[in-house]
Amino acid sequence: MLAIEKDSDVIEGKREVISALLSAESVVIASHEGPEPDAIGSSLALGLALESIGKKVYIYNKDGLESAKYLPGYSKLKTSLPDFLPDIFCVVDCANLDRIGDEGKKFAVRTTIVNIDHHDKAERFGTFNFIDHTAPACGVLIYEILKDMNIEITPDIATNIYAAIAKDTMGFLLPTVDVRTLKIASELIERKADLLAVMKTLRFATLRKYKLLSEFLSRVVVEDGISFSFLFKSDYEKFGAKDEDSDEFIDLIRSIDGVKASIFVRERDNEFFKVSLRSDPHLDVGKIARKYGGGGHKNAAGFNIKIKKDEVLNFIRKIKEEILEQERFSHEQNNH
Repeated sequence: MLAIEKDSDVIEGKREVISALLSAESVVIASHEGPEPDAIGSSLALGLALESIGKKVYIYNKDGLESAKYLPGYSKLKTSLPDFLPDIFCVVDCANLDRIGDEGKKFAVRTTIVNIDHHDKAERFGTFNFIDHTAPACGVLIYEILKDMNIEITPDIATNIYAAIAKDTMGFLLPTVDVRTLKIASELIERKADLLAVMKTLRFATLRKYKLLSEFLSRVVVEDGISFSFLFKSDYEKFGAKDEDSDEFIDLIRSIDGVKASIFVRERDNEFFKVSLRSDPHLDVGKIARKYGGGGHKNAAGFNIKIKKDEVLNFIRKIKEEILEQERFSHEQNNH
């Protein structure tokens, strides 16, 4: 019964979001700070689609994403807010409204908010909410919205959605991939998605990135089946690197043989750190991230925290112990 009610909520949420988007003349589309291709690809796909049916569209992300420059429509992405108040402020791929940044949040609350998201424990902060945490990427939800709106999936739209899904499924390798996902991917290829542009986006690298990676790898430690490393702001400055250059570093140490969870702590501002967590399916790092005010998925999550530089290693080991304690508790429950 609960599953039926949940499915009903998802269907009704999608219907309300579609109605709101169709009735609007102007739409601002925003995604989370420190974005990746799911956030940007979903934004661009929705933006291009709404423009194709005559809507005034403004696509916003406070940070932008250099690697997404190969995606169709990327030049439309702005890092500053518009000078007009839209009919709809559409937020994609954000578990909570804080994720779009302080300025974006202050702007959004003055409008009618549409919320499209797939994260576990996503907040229903919108006037209208389409939340489906069974989707492996926000791009899946954008695709389903456009199909229900009878908007043509052009090659440009298909490319953006394919990039979005490919990123959040690690190239369709994660256990979150299902028949639904692969059917959508198949249709996107039929719609002439530019897979070369997707490949360039997902495999984007610079010399500064590899120099930063060398520093990151030199600090990798594996203890009790948990890998971890860290970077300071000075490391980024040393190589002229950007925060986005290190986005995928945690996935490298997550793939070490015998590792069940990974922790990556990086300094984004003076003693203000971003903590990224990854884990095997039997663990729930999303729960740990939410404890510290963050969020994400069960096995891929993160949060921000202010700590002193000389406390970073101790903090990492504190998180490590929380993961191990969670595992011990899980084993005890299973034994009973």
